[in-house]
Amino acid sequence: MCGGPSLPPATDPRAERERAEAEATAAANAKAAEARRAKRNQSLLAAGAQGSTAAANASTVLAMGKDKLGG
Repeated sequence: MCGGPSLPPATDPRAERERAEAEATAAANAKAAEARRAKRNQSLLAAGAQGSTAAANASTVLAMGKDKLGG
């Protein structure tokens, strides 16, 4: 206890700013990814499990214009 008052370690303002910017970027990216995921899940729920494609709508024999299977 012979020294003067203990000073906190010197911090580099530039390094702190860069670290804060990196954390903010990571948080924004995570939020954007969650929004994309939610939008994609919502659109699948609205369209049904298989989505809305023409092939899915014409999946029966009669819908394809055929009168019998295999032909």
